Amino acid sequence: MADSSDGPGGSCTIGGVSLAISGGPDSPLIPTVPPVRGVMYESDSQSRLAALRWMMQKAKMKQDMFLLGAPGPLLRHLVLRFCELFRREVEHVGITRDTGEADLKQRCEIRDGSVVYVDQAPVRAALHGRVLVLEGIEKAERNVLPLLNNLLENREMALEDRRFLVAPERAAQLRREGGAAERLVPVHT
Repeated sequence: MADSSDGPGGSCTIGGVSLAISGGPDSPLIPTVPPVRGVMYESDSQSRLAALRWMMQKAKMKQDMFLLGAPGPLLRHLVLRFCELFRREVEHVGITRDTGEADLKQRCEIRDGSVVYVDQAPVRAALHGRVLVLEGIEKAERNVLPLLNNLLENREMALEDRRFLVAPERAAQLRREGGAAERLVPVHT
């Protein structure tokens, strides 16, 4: 149920839990989700509604969510539906056995004779406050898991271009202590 009295984007309530809908500008990173197997959204199953309610609770508490399930599109569809409902931008990473650090941090490219570091999906999600979908996490190699864990739990990541992603509170503390302020980049929480 949407209620436009709760701000520019209104709010949505499921099972007594309400969450504000972002009223920001349209973005190509906000998904538009087609119905699953011809089922309209009004007839979402109770299990999907319960999962959306749980996701809303986590979002209200500003906690990360980790959804794990059987292979297939259902979890992805659920996450993208949540992002569509609440107008959240999404970054997606399909993880395989071949996924390495450069696929998750930055890629080095040569443009017009100059070296340029291009932020990858996890970095863009952290910098811009987007939802990060990590699909196939069970296939990740051991060297990739600590990198993801450090970003998700501590909000920290050292980048190839010498910047350091850090939680806003930690960035403020390091600046007070005289850290290299120009290289510290606070992430969205």
